[in-house]
Amino acid sequence: MFKCADGMYPWSGRIILLCCLLTVASSVWAQTSSTGALTGTTTDSSGAVVVNAMVTITSLDTNQSRTETTGRDGTYKFSLLPPGNYRVKFEATGFTSVEIPSIAVQVTETAVLDRALQVGATAQTIRVEGSVETIQATSATMGQVLTNKTVTELPLNTRNYTNLLTMSAGANSNVTNASLLGKGVTYIATNGAGYAQNNFSQDGVDVTSYLSFNTGQEAFSGGTFVIPIPDAIQEFKVQTSSSDAGYGRNPGASVNVITKSGTNDFHGDAFEFFRNSALNANSFINNVLGEPKGVLNSNQFGGTFGGRIVKDKMFFFVSYQETRQKNGISALGESLPTLDPIPLGDRGTCPAGWTTLSQCSAATTQFVTNLAANMCPGNKPASTAKAFQTTAAANTTLQVLCAPTVGAPLANINPAAISILQLKFPGGK
Repeated sequence: MFKCADGMYPWSGRIILLCCLLTVASSVWAQTSSTGALTGTTTDSSGAVVVNAMVTITSLDTNQSRTETTGRDGTYKFSLLPPGNYRVKFEATGFTSVEIPSIAVQVTETAVLDRALQVGATAQTIRVEGSVETIQATSATMGQVLTNKTVTELPLNTRNYTNLLTMSAGANSNVTNASLLGKGVTYIATNGAGYAQNNFSQDGVDVTSYLSFNTGQEAFSGGTFVIPIPDAIQEFKVQTSSSDAGYGRNPGASVNVITKSGTNDFHGDAFEFFRNSALNANSFINNVLGEPKGVLNSNQFGGTFGGRIVKDKMFFFVSYQETRQKNGISALGESLPTLDPIPLGDRGTCPAGWTTLSQCSAATTQFVTNLAANMCPGNKPASTAKAFQTTAAANTTLQVLCAPTVGAPLANINPAAISILQLKFPGGK
């Protein structure tokens, strides 16, 4: 017993505070950004709680099970459950056992499953057929869970699951554009937050990419990060508001992706998604300019395979996808106004790993000199020079000198870029 009188038991307050923190922590640990939880209350037919009832939960995929005993208030709780479908069995002395064949546990959610037990023989089992719907009553977070069935059956023209984020309430996004390079990242804004203020995690690990350009501003999420293929996703949840403090940092949406795990059964598939330009219409601007439609061919192929290594104990799952794209219509890229094109003629040669022009041929020195002159604002008409200087000022990483000097013999042109310009096709052209 601790007393609160001054001067007596000075550590009592600290111990009580520690107990309070542990109590709070126990509720926080019920589920994480990659797991869910299940809780509920057992009662008898009159509504009185049943103490010391044994509740067993078993994964339908891996057959792994856990058992908890109800407390003095008749409640039980299973924490840190991998998302999936489970079988739940209730047993208590003097009561008929009850088995629920299938309930779903979803990522970041604590499902509530209450059960009333009937007086009867313990050995007798009542099997409740069909799935049982649970309720989420432990969190006020707004959002929704999208399962693998949703991810794989809805059309995804770039096979990028982020295209589905706009299905959540309060979400606003750019129009999905299959002509973008790669997987075509979707920029999503939720409930007034910016598209760069979202949190993304995969299997409980933060995968958000933050960008900064030495401008003194806080780094922001650029929207590009590890994106698993749809066939490897078990489910993901988008929380658009009222997320708990565990997600931190950004005020936008919190997206939690859970990838598949192997099961006791062996499963696999193979796929290919193909598109070409044969049925594509030309853009309005190209028609006005009399230009032909651009090429947009895409091949995405791969497969998945998963199963058991040791039954009921160890599992594996692998997935692979390769994307091959010929894209002549992507809007990505930046054009700088120049007076002349890249200088024609011999561009010279340089040895591997070179760093200074003295290591290269004389033709290389002449080529770099002409290239720097073409990039010099002083060699351009006034209007073009102004546009060039405006572009250079907006991009703090762009620094071009008018010609090679002793202090900067390459005119700040990257040696790697020069080596790329020196590449030739087979035959020496």
